[in-house]
Amino acid sequence: MAVPAKLAARPQRRAEERPAPQRRAEERPSPKLGGKRERTRTKILETAFGLIGNEKGLTVRIEEICAVAQVSRGTFYNYFTSLEQLFEILAVELSHDLNRALVATFDETQSHAEGANAAIQHYLNYARRDPAWAWAMVHLSAFGPTFGSEAWAACHRAIAKGIEAGEFDVPNAVAGRDLMTGTVLATVRTTLRGGRSQPRAIAHHVLRALGVPDARAREITESPLPDIVVPK
Repeated sequence: MAVPAKLAARPQRRAEERPAPQRRAEERPSPKLGGKRERTRTKILETAFGLIGNEKGLTVRIEEICAVAQVSRGTFYNYFTSLEQLFEILAVELSHDLNRALVATFDETQSHAEGANAAIQHYLNYARRDPAWAWAMVHLSAFGPTFGSEAWAACHRAIAKGIEAGEFDVPNAVAGRDLMTGTVLATVRTTLRGGRSQPRAIAHHVLRALGVPDARAREITESPLPDIVVPK
């Protein structure tokens, strides 16, 4: 899998969730990208993905990225304030198209439980089909929000709406988000290490943990999933 073609620097984690940097990323002027500058930034992101998208990718360093991308450390810092910021942006880019595809297929008549089921099963199916993407998301989640800040925030909002609608029975949206994203991430790891992929069973039990009655959770998870189209 290639990194999405349109790469935009859009770090979204709130400043208070970061380790205190010398200067916040959003305060650093973004380089005016175009032509060679855009190609260089894309090359750095693609190189990082290539290095982190495998079982041993957790320990990648700036020096390795620069060597493979054939850029200097100074060039690296023209585009990214730190390795953490690079990983943060890469996590968002790798999950962005999948998140958009899920949102595009969401029907206003769907329940929040149905939306959660679709997200869980599609994420697990996507990870099974694309191990490089899956390994990258596992490793990137060790440095920041699970599956990237965009997916992290979207899951929180969805759980909050489900609680408000009376569909979910969990203490708060944070607990529900952690339950859902943590379970999906653990299942991705299991699948990558040779375990059997069980998207439907995992989705059923996550819905049960969120407070959806067993019969309703079974009905939802056994129904056909809406098709999604994720750009290559």
